[in-house]
Amino acid sequence: MFIFDKHMFITLCIGLAGAILFNLLHIPMPWLLGAIAAVLIVQLSTKVQLKWHKYFRNFGLIVAGYSIGFAFTPEAVQDIKQFIGSMIVLNVLFIVLFFGVSYLVAKRADLDFATALTCCVPGGMSQVVAFAEEQGDMDMVLITFFQILRVLLIVGFVPLMVSGSGGTGVVANGAYSWSLIGLLAVCGVAGWLAQKAKIPTGYMLGPVFLLMGINIAGIDVPKLPLSLLHIAQLMLGIYIGLLLKKDDLHLSKKHVFYAFVSAGIFIGAAYGLTFIMKSLYSLDFKTGFLSIVPGGLDQMGIIAASVHAKVTIVTAFQLFRVLVVSVFLVPFVKMFVKKVKT
Repeated sequence: MFIFDKHMFITLCIGLAGAILFNLLHIPMPWLLGAIAAVLIVQLSTKVQLKWHKYFRNFGLIVAGYSIGFAFTPEAVQDIKQFIGSMIVLNVLFIVLFFGVSYLVAKRADLDFATALTCCVPGGMSQVVAFAEEQGDMDMVLITFFQILRVLLIVGFVPLMVSGSGGTGVVANGAYSWSLIGLLAVCGVAGWLAQKAKIPTGYMLGPVFLLMGINIAGIDVPKLPLSLLHIAQLMLGIYIGLLLKKDDLHLSKKHVFYAFVSAGIFIGAAYGLTFIMKSLYSLDFKTGFLSIVPGGLDQMGIIAASVHAKVTIVTAFQLFRVLVVSVFLVPFVKMFVKKVKT
């Protein structure tokens, strides 16, 4: 049974305070980054018990999915076809990079190759952590730290890198109405069904697919109010800020250093490849970078919607990466670990 207790209220107040402070300081995406920073600082530097329910995260994902699905018009879907070749090439490059980074981490951080592979999977954080837990004998703290650090670095730095870099996108400027509330409720059901069907990031992709279908059918969809997108960012920001625990910091300096190095290599590679994408397709920097960087479909989707990048292109690229990670990389790591054990 869900109960909104005092610990959740304290967590909400801390996240909200951080969001307001970042907004006053004119830092990009204050409702996401401010909440992450405030919750992360309190969690790591105090004994205050913070708590956040997955329902709030799911609500944020539903709103993000609505915002992204709203942009998937028939014209936008047609535009995506030209990027299929680049999606394949980019994922092949990142797979090669993944093995290279894993080998580097294994050698330099004194880890076995199976653990290094699990630490360095570029995406699919929840799947990777769940897999590591199933093994029972893997270093959960180390794997979780590598995965969470990459997400935090990408979510923390990417908005700063893409803010003010030009480009246009879907601007959420709608108004609250009963039709909007009703459709959000239906999106919630679609998200729940997608999650039950084991679709990655189901609470986000369910609404995306639903809104895509409605748009293709030619039915008018209410625009999303900007304030609701801010609330979604706050919900997700608090959740992300709570991912890193104090226990995760009790690692050797070598492991912490190479966690930063591995994440930095992925971000740097995405940064360089963005300029190639810009020259090939005349994409603005924010759309190209958010499409390539391995930060997760949910995080990159809501950032794209917030900075007014072309969310259809960003979502298509990130969704393709999710499929590659789910269908190829994670099963490969599982088979490799199983083979090493036998």
